[in-house]
Amino acid sequence: MGFFSFLFGGKYPSTKKYEAQLEKEAIDFERFKQIASSANYAKYLELQTVVNSAEFKQKVNKLKTEKFKDTEAYRKEQECKQLKNSSDIKQYLKFKSKQLDQRLSMAKQSSEYNRFTELKQIVSTPEFRAAQASKDFKSTAEYQTLKEFERLSKSSAVKFISKTEASDAYKNFTRVEGSDRLKKYEQLEEYINSSEFKSFKAEMEDSKRFNKSAEAQTIKEFESLTKNSDIVWYEKALKTNTFGEMSKRKLVFSDDFNGFDKQKWSLGYFWGKTLANTNYSLMNERQTFTEKNIHASASELTISTRKESAKGKVWNPAIGFVDGNFDYTSALINNGASFRQKYGRFDFKVKMSLSTPVVHNIWMIGEKQVPMINIVNFGGDKKNLRVGTVSENGSKTVTVDGANFNEYYIISLIWTADKLTWLINGVEVHTQKNNVPQEPMFINISSNISAKGDVANAEMTIDWVKVYSLE
Repeated sequence: MGFFSFLFGGKYPSTKKYEAQLEKEAIDFERFKQIASSANYAKYLELQTVVNSAEFKQKVNKLKTEKFKDTEAYRKEQECKQLKNSSDIKQYLKFKSKQLDQRLSMAKQSSEYNRFTELKQIVSTPEFRAAQASKDFKSTAEYQTLKEFERLSKSSAVKFISKTEASDAYKNFTRVEGSDRLKKYEQLEEYINSSEFKSFKAEMEDSKRFNKSAEAQTIKEFESLTKNSDIVWYEKALKTNTFGEMSKRKLVFSDDFNGFDKQKWSLGYFWGKTLANTNYSLMNERQTFTEKNIHASASELTISTRKESAKGKVWNPAIGFVDGNFDYTSALINNGASFRQKYGRFDFKVKMSLSTPVVHNIWMIGEKQVPMINIVNFGGDKKNLRVGTVSENGSKTVTVDGANFNEYYIISLIWTADKLTWLINGVEVHTQKNNVPQEPMFINISSNISAKGDVANAEMTIDWVKVYSLE
């Protein structure tokens, strides 16, 4: 009996409840589509891809577990410390910190030191030494030169230069100055004193480092979206495929019958109107079809069958159209000029009075009289609905009971390439897999009389028609 039968009880759910359910499904489906195309859901999908990616997970793990000591920056800091604490660079830096190199350079630029170096060269010559060996040396100019040299050698500048250049510290300074080892230290020292390094180290040593990261904010935003009521609802519907069948539907034809729309519907059999511009009845029919038997009001279309004398055309296969006299009038409408479709879902909200032997029909045909799909065949001498097909191989009809069509029911046909399925208020009542038509067809709606017997007035009322393609 299906879900709706279980939900509402009885063989078929009440039409009011079923239609309310259809309307709710339609509203929910619109919500489903809106969420699917929303910026929120697009962001959710984007973040879902990001947070589930191997690259993102690696970043998160690194942020949570990596310490400063695990980094290249830490290794450079340690190497810098080792170089700074090594005896040669430590002594070099101490020498530099006392500005001994600058003082030495300034001392060597002094006039005293320049004069000293000049005199040193003079007193070191063989000629000066020879003059120094003479008995009257003290009376010579050379003697005065020597005295000046000796005085200058005791000057603070010369003594500082001599002492400094003789020291181990100066010798270490000259070895280290300009060396690759010193250059490496200076590069590392510049790096660890940079704002880049200090910022990186502070970040790595921050206990709240992960919580402050862009990745944590991404996870937070994603988790917030996973709790969003619309997205939770959408994901559940997606998982359960709630709108699987509806997602394939596209409304391609509908009529709420706010009047009789002649752009959609024509009176009578399609081929009579198309070929001969006339309405006609078949030879076995006791009614003629007239437009006055169609009433569209209050968003309903009613086809009335009345006992009244009328003239009309009859189709005689042997001689063509002939005049006929009828005791009854009714109506037939079709949408063959405005609509054809192969496969789809066809829904009709309809009610029909039982008035033997009037038969109410909703059927579909294409270019020929067969194949034909009977969606509704109700009345005659039975109150049961008959559904099925007519093909070149014959007719296949089944009887469906359990519904009082004096009230509205929604009768549906789902037509696919390999199957025809009939439903009443959402409950599947028949499925046929043989002789499934494979050509575009149009809709016919009529009430007619073929069997003998007195006929009381009868009505078939259509509240609406909806046709969907199944993409």
